[in-house]
Amino acid sequence: MKKYLLIAITSLFFISVFSQNEQFQFGKINPEDLIRKNSLVDKTAEAEVLFEYSDVSLALFNGNLEITVKNHVRLKIYNEKGLEEANIKIPYYSRENAEGISKLEGSTYNIDPSGRVTESKLDKKSIYDKKVSNRISNQVFTFPEVKAGSIIEYRYIMKRRLLYFDDWVFQRDIPVRYSNCTIQYPTEFRFMAMNLATLPMETTEKVDGYTMKKTYTMKNIPALKDEPFISCDKDYLQQIQFRMVGYNSLTQNINLSRTWPEIIKELMDDEDFGMEIKKNIKKTSDLDEKLKTMNSPLDKMKTIHHYVRDKMAWDENYSIWAMAGVKQAWADKKGNSGEINLLLINFLKEAGLKAYPLLVSTRSHGRVNTSYPILSQFNTVVAMVTIDSTLYVLDATDKETPSQLIPERLMYTEGLMINKINLEKSTGSQDWGWIPIWNDKQKFSRLVSLSAEMGADGKIKGQAYIMNSDYARLSTLKSWKAEKDKYQEGLSSSHIGIKIDELKFSNDEKDSVPLSQQFNFEVPSDESGEYRYFSVNLFSGLEKNPFIAGERSSDITYGMNQKYTMRGVINIPEGQVFEELPKDIKMVMPDKGIVLTRIMYATGNRVNYSITLEFNKPFFEKEEYPEFREFYKKLQELLSEQIVIKKIKS
Repeated sequence: MKKYLLIAITSLFFISVFSQNEQFQFGKINPEDLIRKNSLVDKTAEAEVLFEYSDVSLALFNGNLEITVKNHVRLKIYNEKGLEEANIKIPYYSRENAEGISKLEGSTYNIDPSGRVTESKLDKKSIYDKKVSNRISNQVFTFPEVKAGSIIEYRYIMKRRLLYFDDWVFQRDIPVRYSNCTIQYPTEFRFMAMNLATLPMETTEKVDGYTMKKTYTMKNIPALKDEPFISCDKDYLQQIQFRMVGYNSLTQNINLSRTWPEIIKELMDDEDFGMEIKKNIKKTSDLDEKLKTMNSPLDKMKTIHHYVRDKMAWDENYSIWAMAGVKQAWADKKGNSGEINLLLINFLKEAGLKAYPLLVSTRSHGRVNTSYPILSQFNTVVAMVTIDSTLYVLDATDKETPSQLIPERLMYTEGLMINKINLEKSTGSQDWGWIPIWNDKQKFSRLVSLSAEMGADGKIKGQAYIMNSDYARLSTLKSWKAEKDKYQEGLSSSHIGIKIDELKFSNDEKDSVPLSQQFNFEVPSDESGEYRYFSVNLFSGLEKNPFIAGERSSDITYGMNQKYTMRGVINIPEGQVFEELPKDIKMVMPDKGIVLTRIMYATGNRVNYSITLEFNKPFFEKEEYPEFREFYKKLQELLSEQIVIKKIKS
């Protein structure tokens, strides 16, 4: 692996850095900020970044490149909920000392009863390093004497021997009053900045001799909203991404950007990746015996997948690398996601299956920009298997998802398939490329079937049968296993006055069939004079509308298509009749992204109903939100419409 870049340039460049405006000087606290009770950006904020300042520079010494990053942050804590902001983690690349943090200092500022500003300095002994993986560590510390009203600030220097600039993120989950990033580098370098901010940004550019200086500033940035069904906060933060693309001098022209084929070739030659796919790993005899009797490739794949995920413990670290090696991970029966899934690929290939590494970014890690070749966009690797014309995506760190189902955290993303590649051929290999991780037939599918009758007291009693398929099965099973004692309570809490008993699950150990739930229920109807009212929208999970905000800053990401079916029969007592039924209806979005169909009819004292709701898109763009919101509001109204019955006068 190329651990860091050495550039064969004989010239010497050094750039002086970190010339700060007086308002950003460490320890120069504005008394008005200490006294202030609420954020100027958002009066409801728990905390606020007063300013965040970063100065980044490049230096070249006899061909060795070093990047210096100087960061300075100052925050205000407004109430008890904001105290978490005083716990700081600074990530850095610790392998082979590729990055190092120095001159870290911090202070907490308060006002004592006499009105005097007090300072409590960060104790060096409270700063410690926490290893995240074999590559990444965090420098961790907590500020002293922090309380509501405190101001905290810290600064540090990071030295880097890796040729990359961190993307600068202006926005956080708390408001930011001022955020600035300054980058300085020799004019011989070619540099690109991609502006992904939608709010106003101030930019400056200045050449001073052999130095290019660029600044990027944003002010009064609101906190990123916590919105339902957001794919990843990172995708929607106000930010700018930096790319170093080349070096041009009078004597040399160096292209510092890489293509995906070049990256793939490096990966296949890498001791922590490609070399780990070719290991001869001794399996245990029980797996060998199982495979001997199997002729079906699908059966072999499922058996190996289940075997590895059952035997291996995941250390909760995502990685594309097998840092300890797959043999060592197998011996320890524990590893990161890279070690476990590269081990899985070894076993699959040894069994004669067409298995490849697939680099992916989980939904919580953010989207991949396929036009920008850089490995940091990915946070893990999984196994991709092709059998006939069907593609399977396997993640052995996922203990719940069956082999035939795409892991939910990867559904509706793209992965980069890695294979041997020959760069000398103009066309390259066709056995690599971008793979859409998507199957429109794999849905969140829930069927709710009710059989009940209303008593003379207005209470509706009966039996419920719920069948959960694919992602609905996974979601329900995960909730049930996490809190079995509280699961029934959760079902009851979705409706006022409802009672549930004799809850039974079926097929919880058979991942190839739907998960079934059966239980008895009792729910009161509403009464007004001689009329009673009730809704049949029970246990669907669609009782509340999550899309009530007037505006939205992120896309709506479900990740998969969905289908809800509600059907049943309800009897009412003698002496009562159906006064009004919700009308049969079919409501469709213009692009057919959502379709609702309802059929309901009464025969004597019995009402039969069938409601189908289909989400035929896994993703709705934020620009569609006004139309989506209005449609969803109408959808909720239709689902909540009540059946009206009336007492017959004797």
